[in-house]
Amino acid sequence: MGSRVLLLSVDLEDWHQLVRRRLGLRDWERVGGELEQQVRALLALLDSLGARATFFVLGMVARDRPGLVAEIARRGHEIACHGDAHQPVYGQTPGEFADDLRAARRAIDDATGELPKGYRAPAFSITGQARRWAFEVLAQEGFAYDSSQAVSPGLRRRTGVEPLEPHPIEISSGQRLWELPVAACVVRRVVVPLGGASYWSLMPTGLALRGLGEAPHHAGLYLHPQELAPDRLRIGLPSGVGARRRAQAALRTAQRELARRRTPEMLRNVAQNFKLIPFGEFHAAVSERPDPGAPSLSG
Repeated sequence: MGSRVLLLSVDLEDWHQLVRRRLGLRDWERVGGELEQQVRALLALLDSLGARATFFVLGMVARDRPGLVAEIARRGHEIACHGDAHQPVYGQTPGEFADDLRAARRAIDDATGELPKGYRAPAFSITGQARRWAFEVLAQEGFAYDSSQAVSPGLRRRTGVEPLEPHPIEISSGQRLWELPVAACVVRRVVVPLGGASYWSLMPTGLALRGLGEAPHHAGLYLHPQELAPDRLRIGLPSGVGARRRAQAALRTAQRELARRRTPEMLRNVAQNFKLIPFGEFHAAVSERPDPGAPSLSG
């Protein structure tokens, strides 16, 4: 294990459920049994690495699988919030966003007995005009930190240039919200995303590790349960589903299957080279510093 610290997280969502919803299938509301298998494989791997993570949990998952969320917390991992129904923040009004946060926090509190302090937007969707009000709403709803800043070619609504290192966001009400960004590094003036397992699958292990070593201290990593699935990913489709939607499901499965094959070994390599801690552990340490504008933690 290296001395350099990275923040480890998992977006706790049922990929199978979200694909069914995207395809317009009528049974999408149910959480599939695959999620529990994937999470247990992930927890076993984290145990073997001696690593703890922050699980950003969807409210609809916490309502459907409260025992699973409670077990994750009992095993020493932080439970944070990923919103309620995996809807993009930029498509909501401030009031709708607040309602979504409250529903998710209630579900997480019911499952664990504790309100989450951290938030990550579904698909990193605090973008565009939502950046004008989303952080204010988060602070008003009792959140202490956010991890919705990420670099990705798919984030077309991103505006402005944000720091890549952890930094405080001053809210107009006088409150402070910490932003804990996902890992990225700058190569010849190009910002390269490195924090997600889907990116690890596209580059050699050595290159990914080198990039993480050049990213800002305490940069964030994120995984998804399906990327640690013990078995090949499959989307069970009803017999009446047409060829177009079957092709869409096959494409999404192929994209995620590439990451699934690489992620476990890549995570082992990351754990051997870096110290991995939950987001909340870093936030607790940095928020107590007399100069919050200069984050520092050993490593």
